[in-house]
Amino acid sequence: MKKTFILLTALLFWTIPLAFSQGGPFPYWTDTITSQPEGYVVDDEGNVEISSSDGLVWLVSAVNGLNGCEPDDFEGRMVRLTDDIDFGEVGMNYQFSPIGTRETPFMGTFDGREHKIQNLMMRYSNNYGGVCDSDLGIFGYIRHATISNVTIDSTCNIGAGCHSTDYNRGCMVGFADSLSLVDNCHLRHYNQYGFEWGGALVGMNRNSTIRNCSFDACHYGMCLGAGIVCINYSTGEYADAVVENCYFYGWIDDASLNRIYVGGLVCINQTDPNNNGKQAIIRNCHSTPTHRFTSSRYGIFTYKHSEGSLVSNCYTDLTSFGSTNYMVGAEQGGELRDCSRYININGAGTLELPITVNGTTTNNLLDALNLWIEEQEHPELYRTWTIVTDSIPVFGDYHIGVPENEEDREDIKVYPNPTNGQVTITGENLRKAEVFNMLGQCVATAIGEGEMLHINLANLPEDIYFVSVTDVNGRKYVRKVLKE
Repeated sequence: MKKTFILLTALLFWTIPLAFSQGGPFPYWTDTITSQPEGYVVDDEGNVEISSSDGLVWLVSAVNGLNGCEPDDFEGRMVRLTDDIDFGEVGMNYQFSPIGTRETPFMGTFDGREHKIQNLMMRYSNNYGGVCDSDLGIFGYIRHATISNVTIDSTCNIGAGCHSTDYNRGCMVGFADSLSLVDNCHLRHYNQYGFEWGGALVGMNRNSTIRNCSFDACHYGMCLGAGIVCINYSTGEYADAVVENCYFYGWIDDASLNRIYVGGLVCINQTDPNNNGKQAIIRNCHSTPTHRFTSSRYGIFTYKHSEGSLVSNCYTDLTSFGSTNYMVGAEQGGELRDCSRYININGAGTLELPITVNGTTTNNLLDALNLWIEEQEHPELYRTWTIVTDSIPVFGDYHIGVPENEEDREDIKVYPNPTNGQVTITGENLRKAEVFNMLGQCVATAIGEGEMLHINLANLPEDIYFVSVTDVNGRKYVRKVLKE
């Protein structure tokens, strides 16, 4: 009975081992899954489908070069989940090592296909004050990678037991670097017990994008650091660091360690000086803490907001906080634009200050969030907002429509869909077709006038793409296509 209690208590402190294959209080999954399991299927092009917890563990070995595998970064290839991944009751007895390190990064596309990962544990060390020597997350370090469409649910816990300003940790990704994308990823019923550099979803987002993500743990979840990402960092004149169309709804515990700075969405929103116009940006998000903060070192959107950084079109419900108005914490060198508190009245969010978006002025929270999406060049990249329960906005479907037109054209077709190579676009009076990836980057173009255009996608990674079709009148129509 005493041993069982100790194991259950230990689950609340998620850390990672000094070495991924030995040491520490629990055995590692990579020591038990030492050959390729049935739940890990590789096709002729090197793409992978995973259907079991054993399969996810084998991905660690494949990427990190364990158990006789050569390190594989999966650049240009796809890893898909085909089922929910549940480590079950034994999940508390084994440690999961991060997929990808700074020496062996993950650089492919991981598509969770709306599946869940459950009952997962990781550890650094048993003793507070130990040494951290890696980035921590289901994915430790990613570069030029995409992680999408997955929910971490139920007893997936983070806790450090160590100090480090050199390594980062988040439940999904420890370090998202260099034009990576974390899209449509979510945390539910989740606890993080971390110390420095801990974000619930992502630890460090450097020159990368976090989009359509959420921490929605209600009263069941707690984190130390930030609800979405700990450090949102634009540096090296390379690219913006963006957190967009996300929300936080839960509890940030700033009482356990008073020296910690905390932020609802982001802890540190940092832009390097002389960054050639590139910024750390938080936009079109809402942040709703469910508990009052006990210290003064917090910001509802971000605590540290450096000069050159931007927070825009973000909203928070501060009804339960009385006169507290810490949208941004003590360090406020960056710009705060078109942000407002809101109050729930009869199930609807009413903004304290009306916001003008895309030429429309509104004091309705839901309208403000969705108007921002319609204003974007590629609104189809964003999930729209709706209200279901608790009177807070949550995600609905992806935006369907065309940014420049009131009506769609049913005669415009893109086929075959899915495709493994060339696609054909048909319709009257066509002039141009552009293909965009999930980062909003144009990756292929076809130009001509008539009723048919062709684009070859054979050299593109397997993923979802958006085909923007322009007619001779300059009107645009968007279609979605799956490259397999």
